[in-house]
Amino acid sequence: MKTHLIKIASIVALSISTSVFAGGDHGAHSSKAGEQKSMEGMQMQMKQSETMEMTQGEVKKIDPKTGKVTLKHGEIKNLQMPPMTMVFSAKEAAQLEGLNKGDNVLFAVDQNMNITHIEKKQ
Repeated sequence: MKTHLIKIASIVALSISTSVFAGGDHGAHSSKAGEQKSMEGMQMQMKQSETMEMTQGEVKKIDPKTGKVTLKHGEIKNLQMPPMTMVFSAKEAAQLEGLNKGDNVLFAVDQNMNITHIEKKQ
């Protein structure tokens, strides 16, 4: 569990730094209220990720244009779903970058079958 928390914190830190660089120097001019809302959103996302159990899967197909990935997965406990192969949508298409057919992954999905987190299994 501790390893998952460290990974989640690293991903959040990376996404923060990526958004700062992508936004140019707009971040330097943002208001305190905007920063506070951003931090609250990140904290909520981290809490949600902490409570979601990761599921093992294998990438069968990726469609980066539509942000969809086909996974052969084990039981998804938070949805009470048995093992099967199915298509999921990524909340953000960027989540699928670096994934290839055949990769073993750990992932979490929400009630709407959207991938909230996905990472290559080491």
